[in-house]
Amino acid sequence: MRATVTLLISLLFLISCGKSSIRVQNNLPRAVLKNVEWGGVPLSSQLLPGETSPQISIWNDSYYDIDLPASHPLQFYLELNGDRIYLQTKMEYRLGKKQDLLIVVEDTTGVFNPLTVAKQ
Repeated sequence: MRATVTLLISLLFLISCGKSSIRVQNNLPRAVLKNVEWGGVPLSSQLLPGETSPQISIWNDSYYDIDLPASHPLQFYLELNGDRIYLQTKMEYRLGKKQDLLIVVEDTTGVFNPLTVAKQ
């Protein structure tokens, strides 16, 4: 019995060791971010100004097909004054093994619309 408990604790420790997490925060004062993704991983369906998404856990054998470390831009729809535009960050955000990453979107974040303009 004691060996079983020790084995279970060891397995839980090994599983939690390689886990990374990612979340995003919307610091745009009047804009809403929708369908926020990083590398195909959905982070939030909607973020109001000042909100932070829940923490999404990623590890190499997880549901998401991502091998860590990985770098991807953030992709989202921005809604402002009734208009909506699809945007992608110019910067790629790197998530390493055993790392907690917080991506903050603010008015100085470089973005472009990949559907209409080449990345500059």
